[in-house]
Amino acid sequence: MKIREKQIWTFKVTGRQETNTKSVVRARDVEMIIDEPVERGGTNLGPMPVETMIAGLVGCTHVISNKLANANGVDITAMDIDVVTTMDSRGTRLVEPIDIPFPDVKIAITAEMKGSDEGIAAVVEKLRHHCAVSKMLQMSGSRVSENWTINGRNWSAEAA
Repeated sequence: MKIREKQIWTFKVTGRQETNTKSVVRARDVEMIIDEPVERGGTNLGPMPVETMIAGLVGCTHVISNKLANANGVDITAMDIDVVTTMDSRGTRLVEPIDIPFPDVKIAITAEMKGSDEGIAAVVEKLRHHCAVSKMLQMSGSRVSENWTINGRNWSAEAA
């Protein structure tokens, strides 16, 4: 039985401080550690908060790409996602407040897909409009670029 998703819904994430840098966070019944590297005073037991946010971008890119593929008659049989982010850390280092902490976010997506070129093009063109984490970054002023390699061929929203 397929679950019908609500259009607007609420979810809760909770966390507690274990040290000055280490947080234990719970989402649903899943617990995760968010921490800083040793050189920043942490214990390196989990990703930094900013890495966690970018990890969310990876997960969102994966899930939404597959939803778009399904909606456009495409099957994604393999997908690797790499994100390189430029961060202006003056805000987190308490130097001065920053309006755009992540000025440049580059997503490299390598995938194997089965389906028509039109269906694949729809996935490539629509992803940036439907991934909530990407939209959040775009709306905050980040330049988010997606560079696709599909079945060994470079694709872009403009070229697709």
